[in-house]
Amino acid sequence: MKIVVVSPHREDAAFALGLAVGFWLEQGHTVEIVNVFTRTESAPYSDVDSLHANDRMSFASAVCKREDEAWVKRYVGQMGRGRLSLNDLNLKDAPLRLHCAPEAVYGREPDLTEKVLSKLTRALELSKADALVLPLGVGNHVDHLTVRTAGLPADRAVFPLAFYEDQPYTAQLEERTALDEAVLAASLVAGVPLEAGFASVASPDIEASVARKQRLAICYDSQVDDATTHQIAEFSRTYDGRERLWMNAAWRNSVPHETR
Repeated sequence: MKIVVVSPHREDAAFALGLAVGFWLEQGHTVEIVNVFTRTESAPYSDVDSLHANDRMSFASAVCKREDEAWVKRYVGQMGRGRLSLNDLNLKDAPLRLHCAPEAVYGREPDLTEKVLSKLTRALELSKADALVLPLGVGNHVDHLTVRTAGLPADRAVFPLAFYEDQPYTAQLEERTALDEAVLAASLVAGVPLEAGFASVASPDIEASVARKQRLAICYDSQVDDATTHQIAEFSRTYDGRERLWMNAAWRNSVPHETR
């Protein structure tokens, strides 16, 4: 199968589905990551703030691209018959696109402009996906909510569709209520009921899976610190060294998965 994962920013797919991507590749599936908002000035753990304002976007965007490429290389030994590719849409992220402060990107309505809709719709049409994975929207980041809505297939009642639990937001939740609300919102937006499941069976070596999850997350060290990558990795322990998806019936009927 060809599984397409839509990632609002470069790091989102790795944080949420690093282990699942590896499993899909080992099973011989093709995985394409569609990176939507790749033009950014956000690289808080880099030297971007020391640069002139005119140079920050090109610098931060290039740093993030190199991190993405380093992440892909982590799967070289796992690919087997599978293949992993990146497709960058080169749209501006929320602070640049909406002219807002980085801390003002949460709780806003989805930004469904014609440019965003047309570029993402076209990319997904050209991808020839057999199954699609979108962000659940935990954390209410406007870019994640935008992608969650804009990426929905027209035939979503019958097309294999799943949503991933956005990280590090899910790992940082103090109460389950916010996750339940995101699942309900995604279900309402998609117009189909969603059920929880996993790409694979529980890991036979949970410690190794957690360690691998952190190595994958730390590829994006311009975006997060070691404590956050540790938090993301440790959260996979909750699911026995896996990552959880929320799936529609078409996914459950056509894409191999585990329910517990």
